[in-house]
Amino acid sequence: MSNKFSIGKSSVAITMIAVTALFLGLTFSPKVVKAEPMKIAYLSPSFDISDAWERVFWAIQGRLDELGVDYEIQSLAVSSHVDHAGQLAQVESVIAKGVDYVFLGPTEYEACIPALRKLKKAGIPTIVFNYLDPHEDEQARAMTYVAFSHLLGGKISGSWASMHLGGKGKIAILQGAPGVASDRRMEGFLSVVEQYPDIEVIIGPHTDFDRSKAYEAAQNLLAAHDDLDLIYGVSTTIGLGAGQAVRQIGKSDEIATMGFGGTGDEIIAMKEGWLTASVLRPIDDSAVGVADAFVAHSKGETPPQSWSGPFKMIDKWSDAEDIVEYANRYSKPKMGR
Repeated sequence: MSNKFSIGKSSVAITMIAVTALFLGLTFSPKVVKAEPMKIAYLSPSFDISDAWERVFWAIQGRLDELGVDYEIQSLAVSSHVDHAGQLAQVESVIAKGVDYVFLGPTEYEACIPALRKLKKAGIPTIVFNYLDPHEDEQARAMTYVAFSHLLGGKISGSWASMHLGGKGKIAILQGAPGVASDRRMEGFLSVVEQYPDIEVIIGPHTDFDRSKAYEAAQNLLAAHDDLDLIYGVSTTIGLGAGQAVRQIGKSDEIATMGFGGTGDEIIAMKEGWLTASVLRPIDDSAVGVADAFVAHSKGETPPQSWSGPFKMIDKWSDAEDIVEYANRYSKPKMGR
């Protein structure tokens, strides 16, 4: 956890990326003029959980630098997806510091409502990322929601799994933490595979999006079901934990393992052959959505209430270099990977 502000400044005029304007329906001048730096708080689960949280953080800065924004950004992270109280305390701390904007990656959709109410009461514009649907409670509704549809990603994953198995086989699902993200990724997956009567599905336990818990849960499933054909993990960490368990018993070529997100760690695992597939969301697009909504609002414009981007299904047989480069176009120069 860091309490320091890292400052990103740029005076370089950059050509706008067409896909951003297409997604957001907005155009911006290449230079945003402000009397003093905008103070932004970036709150999320720990970067150690998934490099997606870290990539969004750095890609936001890459995009803001590209637009010539003068800003200061502070990153605060909680250790897990179930540390709701910890994230609320962090929100209270940034309110006390008087930040201008909050970019919030919630521990969970419903659990963040108390934090959003406090931010709204304090008059701090907030952009929620990783969740697409605005909260029904107006007192907890953020300015903008930026995400890839968890439901759609689940459906795309289910289609790949069904085709990979030829419409028959035995699948186990490992869940994340109770809540919207895990539920919708599983719901979308099931809506497809349940159309195949010869596919049997075992609903595994919640793992709190924790890799070690997913590894242990996958070990238990493999011990109890020696005829498993595929394990679907509803996140990067769960997929990697499952892949690790299958690799340990030497069956990476026999039992398929799936993650969700197509992060850098998943790409490496697929190249090494011990993770089979993942639905890739070009994660830097999320950062562009966040950054552009922030810039629009800071200029007095009205940003969209919701933004969503496209997925691409990739597997260990894919030639995915181009899409991966695009997906990490802002974060990679900052992170070096």
